[in-house]
Amino acid sequence: MTLDSMMACCLSEEGKESKRINAEIEKQLRRDKRDARRELKLLLLGTGESGKSTFIKQMRIIHGSGYTDEDKKGFTKLVYQNIFTSMQAMIRATETLKIPYKYEQNKNNAQVVREVDVEKISSFEQPYTSAIKMLWADPGIQEAYDRRREYQLSDSTKYYLNDLERIATEKYMPTQQDVLRVRVPTTGIIEYPFDLESIIFRYWCQVLPMMSLVGLLLDSRSAS
Repeated sequence: MTLDSMMACCLSEEGKESKRINAEIEKQLRRDKRDARRELKLLLLGTGESGKSTFIKQMRIIHGSGYTDEDKKGFTKLVYQNIFTSMQAMIRATETLKIPYKYEQNKNNAQVVREVDVEKISSFEQPYTSAIKMLWADPGIQEAYDRRREYQLSDSTKYYLNDLERIATEKYMPTQQDVLRVRVPTTGIIEYPFDLESIIFRYWCQVLPMMSLVGLLLDSRSAS
């Protein structure tokens, strides 16, 4: 075999390999384009406490993979923190709104709860469980709760505080409803994809200080 024929053979092999790689790339591009047509992109906007994270959690439960026990365990600390945050808000409200406690010992209980650094809460134990139970049973705190429109208080306050016996147990495992109700401040952008009847929905949610509504923005390019 001559040198020229050997070079031609090598070039032929290189050409075949190049052609194969090019075909693979084009195949992947077609696959990506097909997948993109199945994907709907939605942007969820709203102020704090407008229900953005709750909506995404509902979509995850209804149309996504839901929450495993391990996932739910991850919300335990957040449930505890929500309880302390709500009770501290009502304690401050009794002072601002000049609402007295009916039971004298709740002045001390209020002081115990008020001094807690919520960000450091990772468990729910004595003396805090008893203090919060006694405070929640006090007519003064109940009046502060009834006047919650006069200050900021989580919508989940009553739900959690009415279920303290269950939540305060040593083996507490957040339920699906506990997960839905937990307040988690949205400080950035959250992305969650899920499939629905062969269509991929991709949600983003973000807090916008000046927004007063929750909306969905559909990427029309993805829907075409």
